[in-house]
Amino acid sequence: MKQTRDENADAAHPLDTAMDEELARRAAELLTAWVSTSTPLTESQGWTIIGLQHMGSAQGEMYAWGKLGTWEQQLTAVLAADDGSEESGHRVREAKRAATSDMRDMLLAGIPSGERTNRIWRNGLGPDPREELRRFVEKHAEQEA
Repeated sequence: MKQTRDENADAAHPLDTAMDEELARRAAELLTAWVSTSTPLTESQGWTIIGLQHMGSAQGEMYAWGKLGTWEQQLTAVLAADDGSEESGHRVREAKRAATSDMRDMLLAGIPSGERTNRIWRNGLGPDPREELRRFVEKHAEQEA
C-alpha cells in the first residue's frame, strides 16, 4: 500500500508502509538477537540502535537510551529465567517476539524522524533513514549467516 507524505515532505519518494515495516522488522530481529544473559549490549551496539532511531536531539537520545535499557532489561530477565522447560521456552519465544515487535516500532518511528531531521538540519542532503536500515540489515544478516 503506497502512501504519500505530508506536504512538508519530499513527495518524490512515496512511502511504502509494507516495505518500511518489513525492513524495520528484519532489523529488529537482528537487534533482538544481540541480547543475551551473558553479555549486555555494548556501548557501540547501543549507539547503533539509537542512531537507527534518528532522535534528532540530545534530549531525544536520552529518552531513546532509557527505552533501550528497559527493552534490554525486560528481555534479559526472561532469558535469565529460562530453565529449559517447555513452559519456559514458550515464555522466551513470547518475550523475543514482543521485544522484536517493540524494536520494530522504535525503528519505524525513526524513519519519519530521520526524514524530518534531514530536512531541517541537513537541507535534505543527509542520509536516508531507510537506506541506513537497509545497510544495517545487509551487513548484520551477512554476519549472522
